[in-house]
Amino acid sequence: MSKIEDFAFYGASGSQYIFQVYPIGTEFKDIGGIYIFTRREINFRGGATHNLLYIGGTNSLPSRLTRLHHKWEAVFRNRGNCVCVYSEPHDLDRNRIENDLIHKYQPPLNKRLE
Repeated sequence: MSKIEDFAFYGASGSQYIFQVYPIGTEFKDIGGIYIFTRREINFRGGATHNLLYIGGTNSLPSRLTRLHHKWEAVFRNRGNCVCVYSEPHDLDRNRIENDLIHKYQPPLNKRLE
């Protein structure tokens, strides 16, 4: 499947991260990165909006973005239709970026049950 678009997400720090947006089910190269499951909708001006459902990081996109993902069913219950990918091979940077984005957007599927 081919890329839909590039989309900018901003962390709580104000840093901008340009993600590549793909339909859920896309197969990826074996690289590390940050991923965001979203529900992409077209707004009244013809532009896209993304409702962030879950943010995660991985050493291997193809091994993580499968039906075995622990949030896979919840993503579909919430009408998730895209996965946004930011390639970042370094663990420390990946963790920092993932936390920066989670802190800003607080996606519903990242919240822990109290």
